[in-house]
Amino acid sequence: MRDSQRSRVYTAEDGWALRLDAARRGAQRAVVAGSSVLLPAELLFGTLEAAQEYADRAVPSYPPVVLRARKGPGKAHWEAPGVIALPVPEHGQAWALRESVLLHELAHHVAFHSHEVADHGPTYRECMLELVGQALGPEAALALRVAYGEVGLG
Repeated sequence: MRDSQRSRVYTAEDGWALRLDAARRGAQRAVVAGSSVLLPAELLFGTLEAAQEYADRAVPSYPPVVLRARKGPGKAHWEAPGVIALPVPEHGQAWALRESVLLHELAHHVAFHSHEVADHGPTYRECMLELVGQALGPEAALALRVAYGEVGLG
C-alpha cells in the first residue's frame, strides 16, 4: 500500500525540528500561526541506550519497543511489531539520536498497536501530536500541528 502522505509529513516535521533546534541554540520565542510561543529544546541522546531509556518511559502503556543500531547513516525506521532502528555513527553526532526523530518512530509504534496503522496518515499524525504534547508540551504540539497544516495535512 502506498504511503501517499509520507513526503509531506517529513517536510512538516523537518521544519518543526528546525524550530526545536533554534530553541536548543537559545532562541527565546518562535512565531507560530501568528502567536509568539516559547518552544522547548529537544533532547539529544548521546547513546542508543539513553534513547532506549527515553522510549521505555514515553510509551509505557504499549508493548515494549526495542531500539537497535541501523546500518547506514541515512534513515531511521520502525519495524513491526516493535523495533526502532536508528543510525549510530562511530564518530560525530548522530542526527537520529534526538527527541524529534525518536518521537516520530514511537508514533508509528503507537499507531500500529492502537489502530493497526503503519503509514503517515491522519492516525499516525494524531499519535505524533499526542506524544509531542506529552513529551514537549502544548506549544511544541501546536507548532507541529501548524507545520502539518502548512503542507496541506489536516
